[in-house]
Amino acid sequence: MINLLPYEAKYEIRAARTNVVLMRYIIILAVAVIFLGVVGFGVYRVLIDTKTTAENTIKDNLAKASSYTSYANEATALSASLSTAKVILDKEVRYSKVLTSIATLMPKGTVLDSLNLSNTSFGTPTTLTVYAKTTASALAVKDSFQGSPLFSNVAFVSISSASQQSKDYPITASLSVTINRGASK
Repeated sequence: MINLLPYEAKYEIRAARTNVVLMRYIIILAVAVIFLGVVGFGVYRVLIDTKTTAENTIKDNLAKASSYTSYANEATALSASLSTAKVILDKEVRYSKVLTSIATLMPKGTVLDSLNLSNTSFGTPTTLTVYAKTTASALAVKDSFQGSPLFSNVAFVSISSASQQSKDYPITASLSVTINRGASK
């Protein structure tokens, strides 16, 4: 087939086809811009709604938090009271613990004459009188007290036999000891 159309007509037909393709691209581009505008507006609207909801939640939470202020003040006061109580309890002296510790240190065949404990007894030299069945038992008391963290500066003041206290415990020993403050913890 021979194309007998004049060159100007051919040029016009090609230009018309190009214009149709360009028009389709313009329409597609316009639809895409409109679509992106709608999506952008939707996202903006969602963000505004989220912001409004968050601000309302903050207002509600602040209102609730203000009602808990009295509880927070009470908790702070209780914490201060507990701190004071802890300081007092740290200074507490547990005489029962000291007595049971001394009892576990006493070897078999020995007894303690008397023991007066007070807050001033700790850290100061105290004299203890111990009655024993044998001299070895009296020496064992001194060794036991020296090896314990409960006592420091353990030394014999005197040791004698023929005690008037009892026939069962003829040896009397006086010990000078310092009861450590950590013994009551």
